Amino acid sequence: MKTAPGSPAAVKPSPGRLRLLVGLLVAVAALAALSFWSGGDSSTQAVPAGPARPGRAAAIADPGAVPVLQLAGSRGSVRGEPGRNVFRFYDSPTPTPTAVKPTPTPIVWYTLPDFPTPTPTSTPIVPPNIPYKAIGRFGPREAPIVTLEEGGRLLNVREGDVVDGRFLVKKINRESVDFAFVGLPPDITRRLPVPLP
Repeated sequence: MKTAPGSPAAVKPSPGRLRLLVGLLVAVAALAALSFWSGGDSSTQAVPAGPARPGRAAAIADPGAVPVLQLAGSRGSVRGEPGRNVFRFYDSPTPTPTAVKPTPTPIVWYTLPDFPTPTPTSTPIVPPNIPYKAIGRFGPREAPIVTLEEGGRLLNVREGDVVDGRFLVKKINRESVDFAFVGLPPDITRRLPVPLP
């Protein structure tokens, strides 16, 4: 199988170039291992000065000459505690209820209309019935006596006597006896007839 001239398979690396590549790989691996195993800050270690190449500036060996970045007060600062966690849910503060003053109820004074004063009606007083029966009249004309009968009981009474604590003998006439009532006005009377002899 033939290969075209100028293809990568046709070009054989020279032994000098191969040694240079292997040496560079070893140097890079050694530097990486050294920076990995060292306990100090890599930013403060001095960079070993390599052989100066033509057309390039020499490496800075003094770490104090490197300016320090000022991160205080800038956006994305990591100094101090964060003010708010964006991945946490915060409850909104409960508003303090304000006391609501009740609306005062107006006092309404109602005046009642003047009703006519009712005229008092006089209720007639009906006196009780007299349970006695007059049998007769006897005695002197100036102080007569009347005999009353009630259920087989006979009573002799004169003017001014109170019979059974309820009936007052007010007047003994020739043919009748007038009774008034205890506790009622004296003008309320009831008349009981007396038979003539």
